[in-house]
Amino acid sequence: MQSFHYIWEPVLKALSENFPETIMELWFNHLELAAFCDTKVALITDSDIKAQVITNRYKETLAGYFEVTLGFPVEVCILSDEKQPIDRERLQADAMQGLLIENIYGKQAAQGQKEPTQQRESTSSDLGAKDTPERAQSDAGEAEPARTEDPPRTESASAQSAAQPAALGQPEIFLNSDYTFDNFIVGSSNKFAHAACIAVANNPATAYNPLFIHGPSGLGKTHLLYAITNRIREKKPGANIVYVKGETFTNQLIESISTESMSNFRARYRQADVFLIDDVQFIAGKTSTQEEFFNTFNELYEAKKQIILTSDRPPKEIKTLEDRLKTRFEWGLIADIEPPDLELRIAILRKKALDMGVDIPIDVLNFLGENLKSNIRQIEGVIRRLGAYSNLSKRPITIEMARENIADVITGAEPVRVTQDKIFNAVAKKYDVTVEDIKGKRRTREIALARHVCIYIMRTVTDLSLPSIGKVFDRDHTTVLSSIETIHEKIREDATLENDIDNLIKEITTG
Repeated sequence: MQSFHYIWEPVLKALSENFPETIMELWFNHLELAAFCDTKVALITDSDIKAQVITNRYKETLAGYFEVTLGFPVEVCILSDEKQPIDRERLQADAMQGLLIENIYGKQAAQGQKEPTQQRESTSSDLGAKDTPERAQSDAGEAEPARTEDPPRTESASAQSAAQPAALGQPEIFLNSDYTFDNFIVGSSNKFAHAACIAVANNPATAYNPLFIHGPSGLGKTHLLYAITNRIREKKPGANIVYVKGETFTNQLIESISTESMSNFRARYRQADVFLIDDVQFIAGKTSTQEEFFNTFNELYEAKKQIILTSDRPPKEIKTLEDRLKTRFEWGLIADIEPPDLELRIAILRKKALDMGVDIPIDVLNFLGENLKSNIRQIEGVIRRLGAYSNLSKRPITIEMARENIADVITGAEPVRVTQDKIFNAVAKKYDVTVEDIKGKRRTREIALARHVCIYIMRTVTDLSLPSIGKVFDRDHTTVLSSIETIHEKIREDATLENDIDNLIKEITTG
């Protein structure tokens, strides 16, 4: 559907870069993005059988690609119009109303439906994901050689702001050639990290080895890793580049131990010319993983191979990370990325809108720049989303359109301004404690949870740095970081807490 080309074209391009042409032709090229809203996308195919197979094999994978493209998670529905045509306009209207479009337009998109021949078992590949180019190739009976690079993986949709990595069996997202140094917008908050990455990409293993980049989620760390990879591929096409998430490394290790295939696991990583590990903090506290990673690191370093790591915090602040690993991470260069200031945010918005051909007036860019503060990754998704809505409605993009259509992803949606008092009052009311309790020293279970949640929300919806938040609570920034980490861990285990926090954020930013 032409109205959604801002969204579907980059998803399809990313798929084509990582799946063989036969797989693209068989499963993806014929798909039509027919409906889109902030919680769901609907793809239509012309075959009931294809709808069933794509739903069972590739639904979560597609959801991961959409999440990276949009900057926020959506549910993917695969529909078929083989037996009767689907009214696209009605489908879009139903999606916008939040209706269960699977039930309305057929049962073929329901989860767990058997494929035409047999139910496909969910087994874990050595990449820790259900759907990979290699597996898809096998399904199609093709004999093309598989790619050797280990692709990065999307962050979990349920905790995007918490930088939660995908777990075993979650959707897999691959390296994207669109992310280069040329389209990385540089400002004072990321200038040093950008320069260090260019130096490493131009001359791997000759300086800054290892390179350790840290900063909050969504500020461009993964973009820089993609840019390094693409630059090295340009200069040294034969280089063996291996990219992996910290969580994926652990999952692969567990699987290799259980299948007695440790030699293959070690060969994958220890033969790398360039080794990139994203979110390395997730190996902390895992004894066997840290031991294996320590030995891998040593072998690569001694062989003068380039090692690049990213984390949401510097090595010394990664709790339960072994001291010997912290020491090695500090051998080379440590570069941090801070949240961008208003001018850089507007510059990023302007550049992305220009690249996508979306006409956004300067007053709307300023509005978005003032409100998209906590996660720059959302910027591309917001622009694509506004472009799609503008095409659908045949209306120009205005501040009011932006306010109406992306209120769920902007922080401090005007005209209500987020204040510290508003955060304190909302959290205190929710947990039936007083603001004085939250700010004070008492540490009962209820008060401690309220304090952690308050700190987490303050970090999420304001521009306050960790030290600044620490001053509000009369605590140091390491205590603030510990509170944020505590909430990260809790929401992974407790969907109710995550929902409570999401509701609080909506109340604070829109109420």
